[in-house]
Amino acid sequence: MFVFSPCQVGAESVFKREVAQKFPAMRGAFSRPGFVSFKTDMPLPEDFLLRSVFARTAAVSLGKMEINNHLATEVWNIAAEHRLFVNRVHIFQRDPSDELGPPIPPELCELHQQIVEQAPHAKLLGTGANNIFHPAQSGETVLDVVKVDPNLFMVGTHTCTSASPIHAKYPGGMLPITLPDGAISRAYLKFSEGLLWSGIVLGEEDKCLDIGAAPGGCSQFLLQQGVKVFGVDPGAIHPAILGHPRFTHVRNRIKETKRSLFRDVQWIVADMNVAPNYTLDALEEAIAKADGSVRGLLFTLKLIRWELADKLPMLLDRIRTWNFRDVRMKQLIFNRQEVMVAALEPKSWSVVRR
Repeated sequence: MFVFSPCQVGAESVFKREVAQKFPAMRGAFSRPGFVSFKTDMPLPEDFLLRSVFARTAAVSLGKMEINNHLATEVWNIAAEHRLFVNRVHIFQRDPSDELGPPIPPELCELHQQIVEQAPHAKLLGTGANNIFHPAQSGETVLDVVKVDPNLFMVGTHTCTSASPIHAKYPGGMLPITLPDGAISRAYLKFSEGLLWSGIVLGEEDKCLDIGAAPGGCSQFLLQQGVKVFGVDPGAIHPAILGHPRFTHVRNRIKETKRSLFRDVQWIVADMNVAPNYTLDALEEAIAKADGSVRGLLFTLKLIRWELADKLPMLLDRIRTWNFRDVRMKQLIFNRQEVMVAALEPKSWSVVRR
């Protein structure tokens, strides 16, 4: 049996090493930039997407086909050969040419429509199956159709459950998020996706601390959620953010910031272009100064060199000493050479200090 999984272009080698360590029954097979497959004699582990940092989605391979005028028919022939009753179709490409363009190119959206229209068991299709970005529901069987090369498609399947991460509900894990007009930076996209992935729900009265806020992309997103934001950064903040009534710029570093600023902070976010341990040092300082009010963290860790990915388990161990029940790590669609970390649900209001 073969399993395939899209990942970020450039992360293929570290993804294969991760799988070899966490899932030794899976062995690396056919791959392309942004697309890796594995051979295994065992069923795909139910927690594969939850435990893998670099997998976006995963599907059991059903076969491959070359592009032709009857592609939609061939897709359903493969499904019939495996006696698969499909509720939803996910079609995507392995490596979008423009990360800020449409997540699914128009020609694949058109192909999706053709496949859905030719479904032999249309009554089994889920609600909104004709909408490529309608999320798969719990219990639905998904047919995955991936454009791997200009003339080559891979076909596979996965089942969504109530425990499936949000990315498994969308084609290739590509959430329908776009950069709005007037966005300050790409950090807006990172934290928009990060909030959905982590399940964090912000309250209008919440106070958020944005460490390394400049130029203000993350703060801009948070402000649009209705919260109060304190942006800590010695660098300059974009004027559009500085003038917002719920934003306060603290032109300083965390270690030099007075403890009174951290009073009643519920959420801490960070997106700093520094080595991972430096980011963790800053977060640790902020948590200690907040004195037990923090409900959760959402931050990026930069992999300045891909080899740093091998250090991620050790970094996770350090984060877990901060006394949060739920600690997760994932390389999201809008991450570059970095990963996103969420730490949620304090075990107690007395945070363990180093």
